[in-house]
Formats: sequence, structure tokens, C-alpha cells
Amino acid sequence: MDEQSLTGFYPHILEQAANAVVVVDENDKVILFNSAAEQLWARARNEVLGAGISQLMPPMKEGQQTLMPGQSELDHLVGHNVELPIERPNNTRVWAEISVSRIQAEDETMRLVVAKNITLTKVHKAFRYQVLRAMAQTDSLTDVMTRLCQEIERIAPEISATVVRIDASGHLRPLVAPDFPSEHACLIDGIEIGPKISSQAIAAFRGEPVLVRDIEHDPGWYIGRQETLALGYKACWSVPIKTHEGSTIGILSFYYRVCRRPNKLHARLAEIAVSLCVLAMERADAFARIHHLAFFDDLTGLPNRSLLQIQANQAISQATRNNERLAVLFIDVDRFKQVNDSLGHPAGDILLRTVSARLREAIREVDILGRYSGDEFVIVLTQCDSVHAVELAGRLLAVLSAPCRIGEVTLNPAASIGISLFPDNGRDMDALIHEADMAMYQAKQKGRGCFSFFSGQLNQIAKERLTLETALRDAISSNELEIYYQPQINIESHQLHGVEALVRWNSTQLGKVAPERFIPLAEESNLISSLSQWVLNEACRQLAQWRQHGFAIPSISVNLSPADFQNLNLKLPQYLEAILRSHGLQPGDLLVEITEGVLMDSNPGTMRTLHEIHALGVRLSIDDFGTGYSSLGYLRHLPVHELKLDQSFVRDLDHDRATRALTNAVMHIGDSMELTVVAEGVEHPTQRNLLKAQGYQIIQGYLFSPPLPPTALERWLDENMSFTQWE
Repeated sequence: MDEQSLTGFYPHILEQAANAVVVVDENDKVILFNSAAEQLWARARNEVLGAGISQLMPPMKEGQQTLMPGQSELDHLVGHNVELPIERPNNTRVWAEISVSRIQAEDETMRLVVAKNITLTKVHKAFRYQVLRAMAQTDSLTDVMTRLCQEIERIAPEISATVVRIDASGHLRPLVAPDFPSEHACLIDGIEIGPKISSQAIAAFRGEPVLVRDIEHDPGWYIGRQETLALGYKACWSVPIKTHEGSTIGILSFYYRVCRRPNKLHARLAEIAVSLCVLAMERADAFARIHHLAFFDDLTGLPNRSLLQIQANQAISQATRNNERLAVLFIDVDRFKQVNDSLGHPAGDILLRTVSARLREAIREVDILGRYSGDEFVIVLTQCDSVHAVELAGRLLAVLSAPCRIGEVTLNPAASIGISLFPDNGRDMDALIHEADMAMYQAKQKGRGCFSFFSGQLNQIAKERLTLETALRDAISSNELEIYYQPQINIESHQLHGVEALVRWNSTQLGKVAPERFIPLAEESNLISSLSQWVLNEACRQLAQWRQHGFAIPSISVNLSPADFQNLNLKLPQYLEAILRSHGLQPGDLLVEITEGVLMDSNPGTMRTLHEIHALGVRLSIDDFGTGYSSLGYLRHLPVHELKLDQSFVRDLDHDRATRALTNAVMHIGDSMELTVVAEGVEHPTQRNLLKAQGYQIIQGYLFSPPLPPTALERWLDENMSFTQWE
């Protein structure tokens, strides 16, 4: 093709171009307008050719560069790509990306305008900007979704948009519908998704878009058909909102007032809107999870300490305004650590969930319940005086004590409850909780499974207890404690049977503190494990030292707490083995004294520990035997070597016939089961003689010697190598 033929072919090339092409002469008259330009501007070619370019281009905005003589507005666009709005004759607007070039043809200068429709891209950007801006302003999900629907309707006024959420149980939950009355949303609220309900439910059921072109005659639209038609809507297109994992969490719907299908713009709007809905919903869910973690206990679902404080302060403010009373109950699950240590933390979690559920069911809706920490719960009873607090506390104790089964074990939970009153005991939540906590400790000291009110005396007791606990902690770490040793005598062979290690505390700050005070405190404050380990190590060290110095002491007895057997972290059998080995002692050199409470513990972990200690060769003794008769039936199944008759029986032996019958029965139990029986607390020859007559051989008490420090016991042994003088 020669140059002349090619020149004549140019108009045909431009006519077939995909982009809009407009050629303008030097007088700004349109001399070429291709088919793509007709589509972009929605104008017929014969209307445009010969007319000025100004009818196709938006007017120059104020503030733009002033035109020089002989210049047109197109001259400012030469060499640039710009995005401009194009107003169509049908009052619609599209956006175009326009570039302008100069063309020199012989003696004439023309301009070539090339334009591309970017409406969808522009809509996409504007749409995303508006919705993302709403999210950035931390608007609620409802506000963000309302903005989204409004933007859809602004871009495409023929649409009325709605968003529906799908809850975890698969039910529809209307979220926003700006153009619909609120009653319309109620029609589908709570409806389970299914194959024949409405376009939303069907789209959720199928997990794919559903188009209903004619709502009136659609066989699958059951719910809200007439109400939707009455609002003037005849068609609906519903699109699932899916997470990245593919689960459907909502439905975006476009309603139309004519029977139709969505066009390309609608499809693009839906595509953009669905992605924004996913982002907004996942963001809202993340915020909800963060809020839940910040203010709710993950295990029980109850308000945590932070939210409890907020709600309680609000209740106190209201009570102050209305001159009302309220009560604070501090609830602690009794022996919870025992459940955790013996059955494991999953079992403890089940128990806590059970307790929280029972508490929730027992209180009124206006009351406040929260998990304070660990196994502690707090209830704030609004509009409640001491009488009603007593009634509820009694009801709670009864409800909580009902048996519950955890795995293969049936537990009988119990709790101790402390009660403080507003305004009598305090005017802020911190004070009321502190005082209810102190009252709870008093309830535990009264025997657990009961409740107690706060009193001024309790405040002084609590301060003394805190001082004592701090001093005890320091005493254990600084070796301020001592061990005294009390000999046990075989009155038949006149030989030393063994010695019992008894911890004593002569505090530099508090003076002498009785074991009856500091040992229960050690158990309550989780110091008992450290105390027991110290006593075991020191007693074994002392026994090894005595033997090196020639003192023939057969064995040493050490008392251990029930908590030591329930502490799985301690690994008591392995610890005993290591202590004995480190001091060069044999397992038979040590006798561990336990209470009947340990034997009555039904938890398999405690029983396993007892049998492992027995298998190691360390002997076991039941201390204070006879104070808990329930253990008698378990004796034949337990690996014990010795029974220690409680000194309360010995004390009344010489003047109480019933007591003599009991001590005689204990001796027969020991004989029949081939167990050594030790009588402790023997202070008078009459008591010794009565016990000897009943068959007792091992005696311990002040009749022979009080507990002595190591050096004093050495002197006592030197002076009493034969014990015949007590005959």
C-alpha cells in the first residue's frame, strides 16, 4: 500500500480502535468521532461533527491557568494523561482517562484526543475510600455497613442495598437496610438458612449468588414476599459474603423496582462491596474478640476483674444516688488446689465452669457476677441488705455443694463466702472486696463450707495475718526456723524407738510463734511446700550427723501436710529418695507422718503418691489416729506401717471409761493389722501404766522428754542410755 492509500486508510484504523478517538481542527471543531467515542459520550456522530470540542469536555475550573490568546482548553492537556468526568445527555456521568496530542498536517495543526472509560476503576477507588474511611474512624459495623449501602445507592440509584449476617448457628441476622422500614428486617430475623425461604437464605444455603428476577412469581420466596412487593421491589440479587477460608458469614442483596438482572456496573459494585464487607466483619469480630479478652474470663465467660470493677462502681454510684444498700460476696472454692494437683488442670477447669454456671443460675439478673482470680468469684447484690445477703449465701452454699462428676471421679464441691456491706463496711469497690476477702478467710477458719460477715475485728486479724505470713516467708528463706526432736520409747525393751522432728519458730520480730498458728498459715499461703522441704532436708541431715557422732537413733519421723501429697510439681517420692541419698540414709530411716485427711482423699494422684512412697521403702504413719473414724474402713487398702493414737485420748484416759474403751479398740486394730501403735502425749505414770496394760509398747510424751533442740537431745541420750527409770 502506497503512502497515499495509507493516508486514506487512517480513518478506518481510528474507527476500529478500542478507545474513543476524537480529532479536533485548529478552530476546536470536531472533525473525527469514532464508534468508541459515541459509546463513551453517548452521543451520535452526526450531532458532534462540526461542533466545538467544549460540548464534550468539562469546563475549566476556577483557579486553573489563564488561557493565552489563540489557545484553547485542550492546549493545557497536551502531553498529559488526566482523569475527567464526562456528563452524558441522559444526566449520567462517566469517568475517562484522556490524553491529548498535537498533529501537524501540512499547514494545519490538529489535536488528537484519546479517551478510555475508567468509570469502574474510579468507582472502585471512590467506593473503597468511603468505606475504608468509615472503618478508619472506628465506626461500628452497623455504621460502616450503612455507609457501604449508601455509597452503592449513590453510584447506582436504581439499587436498594441490604446486608444480612449469618450467626454461628446458621440463622439470618439483619444488619443494615437503609431504604427499608425496621419491621421488614424482623421478617427474616432468626430464620434458619434453607433452600426455599428468600434469596438471602437460599444464597447462604447454596454459598453462591441467587437472582430472583420476579419476586411475585418466584417459587422459592416464602417469607416476606408480600411485604417486599408492597414496598415496590420486584427483583432481588443476593451475593454471599465469604471469608478467605470459604465460610459464608453474610449476604449482600441488591433490590430493584423492576424485574431485571444486574448489569456490569452492579456486578462490579457487588464484587467490591463483598470484599469490603469481609474486611469490616472480620475487623468487627477481631474487635469483639479483643473486647472479650479484655473484659471477660475466657474459661467461664464471666466478667473478669476489670469489667467487674467497672460494673460494681456503676452499681455503687447508683446505690449512692438512690440511698440504697448493696452487698459484696467473695466466694472461694474450698480445696480447689487439691483438685488441680490430683486430677489435673483440665479437671480444675471443669469444676470452675460448673461453679460459675451454678452461681449464675442462683443470682438475679440485676446482680453482678465475675471471676475475680483463680478459684475466686465475686457477686455484687444490688438493693440488698444483710438479711437478703444471708439468704443468698445459704442458698449458694447449698447449690455449690451438689455432687458433680468429673471424668471418673464424683466431687462434692464446697465454698467459703465472705460478705461485706455498702455503705457500712466501705464506700468503694476496692474496700468492699478487701473486706469480703477477709471475711472469707474467717469462714475458712471456721471450718470451710460456710459464710462470714466482715467486722472491724477482722481488719486487725487480717493485718496480723499478713505480718505473720511475711515474717514466716522470711523465716523459711533465712533459716530462722528450728527443729526440736522428741524421743519415742519402747517401754518393753527399754530402748529408743525413734525421734519425731517438730518445727519451731522463735521469731526475732514476733517472738515465739506456736506451730498451731504458723503451720495452718503456711498451708493457706502456699508456703507449706517450702516449709516441708526445709524440714525434711534438715531432719535427714541431723540424723546423718548424729550417726556420725555415734548416737544410735533408729529412725526419724517427719510430719507432712496433705498439700504435699496433692502437689504434683513437688514429685514427693522422687524428692524423698533424693534427700535420703544426699545424706547417705536408707529409706527405712525415715517415717512420714500423715493425717487421716490424706487417706480419705479420693483423688487417684494422692493414692498413687502414697503407694510410690511405700514402694520406695519409706514408712508411713497415720498421725492423730482416731479423730476421724471414717478412715477405719480404708486401712486394709492403705500402705501404712504405724498408727499414732491422738493425745486427746491419752489426756482423758485415767478418768474416762469410754476413752479407755476407744484406746483399747485402737490397740486391737493395730495388732490385727500388724501395725505399730504409738501413744503420744503421755505425761503421767498412770497414763503409761494403763496404756501398757492395754498392750501399748511405744510411748511419746513429756513423761520422758519434751521436744528438745539437737544438742539438748544429745545430752538427754547420754544421760538416759537405759530407760528403766520410767518403770
